[in-house]
Amino acid sequence: MSATYEAEQNQLTERVAELEHIIDAAREKSSNADSFLRLVKTYTDIKELNAEIIRTFIEKVYVYGNEKPWYRNTKKIKVIFNFIGEVHIPSNVKTA
Repeated sequence: MSATYEAEQNQLTERVAELEHIIDAAREKSSNADSFLRLVKTYTDIKELNAEIIRTFIEKVYVYGNEKPWYRNTKKIKVIFNFIGEVHIPSNVKTA
């Protein structure tokens, strides 16, 4: 009986640590989202996009080589935003 109790206690301790890690990650994401929203609110009325504004919002931009060089010279890019990371934009979305 003592062995089962100790095994259950160990399982519960591991589960608590796992749940604490999940909660911490969720708090960090929430904090990052709040920081990004504060940043967006400071730039609500952008008249002209300049380098300073781009640096404020974007952390990194990756530009990949052509996957199909014979097809319209298209390139894959990945944009990493400050505070929120990569935002996946589906490739089938048409832009105006």
